[in-house]
Amino acid sequence: MLAWPLNKKALVPHTIRGMKHLPILFLITFLTIVFETVSASSPFENGVQSEDSTETESGEKKVQFHFRPSLGLTFTDSNADGERTTNLQWLGTVNSDFDYIGKKFDFSSTLFMQYGESKITGQNSEKLQDAFILSITPSIPLIKVPVIRLFLETTAETSLGKGTIDEQPTSFLDPLFLYQTLFLGQKHYSYQSKDNTTWELTYGLGYAFQQTLNKNFEIQQDLSGNKADFESGFSGIIEFNVNSQISESLSFVLNAKAVALSRENFFQDFDASRRSVLVRSGLFYKKVGVEYNYHQVHDLNLSEKDLVDQSIMFTVSF
Repeated sequence: MLAWPLNKKALVPHTIRGMKHLPILFLITFLTIVFETVSASSPFENGVQSEDSTETESGEKKVQFHFRPSLGLTFTDSNADGERTTNLQWLGTVNSDFDYIGKKFDFSSTLFMQYGESKITGQNSEKLQDAFILSITPSIPLIKVPVIRLFLETTAETSLGKGTIDEQPTSFLDPLFLYQTLFLGQKHYSYQSKDNTTWELTYGLGYAFQQTLNKNFEIQQDLSGNKADFESGFSGIIEFNVNSQISESLSFVLNAKAVALSRENFFQDFDASRRSVLVRSGLFYKKVGVEYNYHQVHDLNLSEKDLVDQSIMFTVSF
């Protein structure tokens, strides 16, 4: 299948490079959906039942699980000036989420993995995109009016293979960014008849503890003046997920999450805060579809520049 990894090192058409505004369009769409969802005056509209963050339908337990591995490939073969050159690019992704919704306790977890390479005849393989993000979030109802839950999220972020950030070597678990945040917020979800479509919205504010573990990778302390071993500060999280079986053969998925973690000198240097955005979406006909992924990280402990990976590709899902 055909894939176009979108980063500064990838060999992609100029028309694809011009799609740098796609994240903005996705965020606008995301905010529109959130607004329409939250502003609904009744939990029963158009046959859709919307639960608040402290109740489940008839006290029943609900379990939702999705696992979506996919693979995109592109192959080119050219012969110019008597020299034949081949180029193979591939990108594999895994999107997985699990939700347990009970009357007194909820538990959710998400896993995002992405890795891709480009191989040109006579040259070493070049890594295109690489990410591993695992989040585990239990929560309990705390207040019924207004509807408030207490969340405890633990997240680990690293890369899967060897690479570089600002010419510093990286590898699996090096560096490893960990954070744990205790926050107050709300969790809303909805199920259509026959469970053809599910959506979930979680958001809140709290306090987080974070740490960047490193071995060979040198933390860029001189960029921000922050400690790289252990930090704490305020946290803000918003996450939205949609899974829809539009028809027997057509399905749609959208996952979006934004996280902001302040550091100890938040009021003196706002730019030192860590901010990340992850957007994953896809439209699939049976096992074939179009998938878009966007991952941006602003962390001065890693680099003075934002780290951005995005891709739009035709994929085969398994």
